[in-house]
Amino acid sequence: MHSRYTQLLVGLMISLTFGFGLWARGLEPLWGDLTRMGWRSENDFGWTVPKERFQPLAAEVGALDRHYDVVAIGDSFTGESRWRPGTSWPHYLAHDTGLKVGIFDRDFDLLGRLLASPGFAADPPSVVIYEVVERHLAQSNPWPADTACPTAAEPPHVTLTQGLPSAPPIEDRRRTERYWNELPVSYGLAYLERNALRALIGHETTEAVELDLARGGLFSSRQDRKLLVYGEDFNKLGWTEAQWRGAACSLLSLQARVEANGRTLFLAMVAPDKLTAYGPYLADAPFRGISRLDLVAVPGLNLVRFDQGFEPTEHIDLYLPDDTHWSTVGHALAAKLVERKLRALGALPPLAASLSAPADDPNTDPDRSAPPENR
Repeated sequence: MHSRYTQLLVGLMISLTFGFGLWARGLEPLWGDLTRMGWRSENDFGWTVPKERFQPLAAEVGALDRHYDVVAIGDSFTGESRWRPGTSWPHYLAHDTGLKVGIFDRDFDLLGRLLASPGFAADPPSVVIYEVVERHLAQSNPWPADTACPTAAEPPHVTLTQGLPSAPPIEDRRRTERYWNELPVSYGLAYLERNALRALIGHETTEAVELDLARGGLFSSRQDRKLLVYGEDFNKLGWTEAQWRGAACSLLSLQARVEANGRTLFLAMVAPDKLTAYGPYLADAPFRGISRLDLVAVPGLNLVRFDQGFEPTEHIDLYLPDDTHWSTVGHALAAKLVERKLRALGALPPLAASLSAPADDPNTDPDRSAPPENR
């Protein structure tokens, strides 16, 4: 009798586990970093419109002993992803221009090692692009309060010779169905536990914060009136005006170091946080205008401007709905903004008249050409 009871109990547990696993199979495979860290469902926040990736790659992972027309240094908005290769903006830049582009992860003093390398002294790149995400701007680029901000010198005259475009990107789709042998019991249990805890406490318990949008249509996800952002996007609430301006001084100092050889042009790129990009469309006002990236756009700094032509209402999934990063739509547009800046500085030839940009996308650089009172 006892043995039969035990068998029934074990059979019931196996049946419940199998049934729960079948339920959990209905949860789409995790893709984005925000759904992963926030225990959110890809069913709700996963992108549904196909994206792109370059295969073969258009740019390459950089090496200090190799020559490149353009060196791109940055964090996860620039660096080559081992899980999603061929999806970042340097690939689009290489594809659009035919230039040889090397991608470097921005680790501690990577720029210093680049400048000290024999290759940089003998045959330097024509352009170095230094990218940092907004939420790390003040921390990564501090400036002493008692030190005067550098004065920008005239940029080197650099002429890039464009080549033929590389192979176009191919279509990329997010996997929405699990493999036939997947039975994600442990993930399903953890998913229920974390979401039950969030509902019980009544506030967010992870680093992925959900906010309401005042309008839909900005994302291809099912929950297109919800915005997932990284908790560190709120870091800038505590920054002072001096820290914002100090970051610009730090970037000017990096620019002077790179351009000191008279042969290499420096561009700075501050990737806006997702909270900054979608702030104007939040349902609640308190977080709409907390970014002060305008303070970084100082005269003389070769800054790639994202406040001109990087608009979420014009591009579905500019940022991925389930992730902190741009989609390939955003990466492609970021590359175009880099090209715009290079054309404004004379490093790339102007666009043909038939392809000229509108009035807010000039071939001249407003940061350098406008009179001081109009900057």
